[in-house]
Amino acid sequence: MNFRGRFALVSMLTLLSAACGDSAATGGGGGDSGGSNAGGGNVGGGESGGADTGGGGASVDPYEQVPAEPLERDAMAVCPAAYKTTAPAEGSNGEFDVAEQSRDFYLLLPPASFEGPRPLLVGFNGTNEEAEAFVTRTKMSEFVEQGFIVVAPQSVGNGTVWPVWDAMHGPDDDDSANKDLATFDALVDCLAGHFPVDKNRIYVTGHSAGGIMTNYLLQRRAELLAGGIVASGVFSLTQPATPAPLDEMFVVVTWGGDEDEYNGGTGEVEVPAINFVEQASLASNFYDAEADVAQAACSAPVGHAWLDKLNPWLIETLLNHPKGLGTSGVVPAVPEDSGATCSTDPFEYEGGLQVECPTETTVDGCAEICQFYADCGVENGTVGGVLGPQFQALGFSGTDNADCTGCITHCEDASTSAADVAVLDCMQTAQASSVCGPGIDGALPVIDAINACCENQTESSYCIDTCTILAENSAVLNFLPTCSALLGLR
Repeated sequence: MNFRGRFALVSMLTLLSAACGDSAATGGGGGDSGGSNAGGGNVGGGESGGADTGGGGASVDPYEQVPAEPLERDAMAVCPAAYKTTAPAEGSNGEFDVAEQSRDFYLLLPPASFEGPRPLLVGFNGTNEEAEAFVTRTKMSEFVEQGFIVVAPQSVGNGTVWPVWDAMHGPDDDDSANKDLATFDALVDCLAGHFPVDKNRIYVTGHSAGGIMTNYLLQRRAELLAGGIVASGVFSLTQPATPAPLDEMFVVVTWGGDEDEYNGGTGEVEVPAINFVEQASLASNFYDAEADVAQAACSAPVGHAWLDKLNPWLIETLLNHPKGLGTSGVVPAVPEDSGATCSTDPFEYEGGLQVECPTETTVDGCAEICQFYADCGVENGTVGGVLGPQFQALGFSGTDNADCTGCITHCEDASTSAADVAVLDCMQTAQASSVCGPGIDGALPVIDAINACCENQTESSYCIDTCTILAENSAVLNFLPTCSALLGLR
């Protein structure tokens, strides 16, 4: 049976299930969201209840609307030397030489019974994870059983902000020669040179650090991709320096509920805790706001993990949204046994933490500086956890570091030199004109202020104290070149 035939059979069974009284598969849903024609509101089944936002169009075969077409590539022209005449083997492969790096990758091929061009899913591993381990824990074999070619390149630590993948960049970073991007391009082309890849059904996915790379690629290869699955990935700092409207796609953003948190590190970079809930909201709202992109936001209370029980739904959802149906394909009902909640409305993060610092201080500027830290850092759903120990060292205390009193005392005690007067005045001025926000980007105003106000202030006891505390966090030190210089770290 060819791929189209199998998909039509699945669609027919879905309709029969609905006819037998499965109310979760019936039509309905709210209005358009972010330019999407997929409808809004909860997607039926799972924990959310509600209706199938895709409406009653499940009988339409997306392969009739958008036929499979081969991505035409010449292996001799596009593949690295080791693969010009030899196709990659199923399983582990090496010596994929691109951009002066030799990569390994893991490949899964669908059963031979699937005929014609096949969907391609490129997956990206998480921190301290091998490509094969990623494929195994996410149960990518379930995608392969439904006709997908699945390939997972191995990360080699090209990133700067987070080393795993070169996917996060500060405002002034040069992103023009990205070796991970070059590897992705070459891998897709080379696979198409050896296997029948469907150019209308190329997708990307990744979990954790791999989710960061997924966000990065969706914003730079939208003309190629039909969509993807961003699983517990950071969105902050993945945008191009000059963003452009994205081509038509369908994106699923997933996270593991309120306790989706990671602590650990790789190489010399570690974080005590980062919560991915706010980042899921940033990604969901970004894709929803794109006129030609539709999205669904899905969560389940599994912590920092891939939502593997949702795989059947993810597979059907991707196949319903090839290139050309990105905003109009059917969003199926969520299986009741998946434990997941999905919605085509953008996910709104409600952090709720509000920190009000006392205004009384014996040193002018300390109250304002501590409020600056609170607004841009402690209240930030991403940065608050990443810098939790540093905020405590700066004097914050209590639940979620919401008590600011000790920060003012610490500032007063640390400001003992004549140079501190100018530094505190500079910080106070910056605080008055800054607007903080969510995500890493939303914390940059206070980071920028420290860089500007402490630059060359070698006699400032306040700057030395603050930089010494912040330098204990290797992740944030990437954003503080002034502190690195003051402390002789570069």
